[in-house]
Amino acid sequence: MVIGRRIELAITQEELAERMGTSSSTISRIESGQHVTSVRTLERLADALEVKLLVGFETEAGDRELVAV
Repeated sequence: MVIGRRIELAITQEELAERMGTSSSTISRIESGQHVTSVRTLERLADALEVKLLVGFETEAGDRELVAV
């Protein structure tokens, strides 16, 4: 999702990093799944990618609820 959206916006990892106030190596780790991110980082990422951050919960019965952060 992150790579696809970044490509849609026609921005580089460096430009995304600048929007987030972080390093391009952090963006690379996020995109490759090697970076455990905090909710705050996810919020900054969503803002930088111009999307909403949704957090969800699912019960064992399969009931789901999503909440915009």
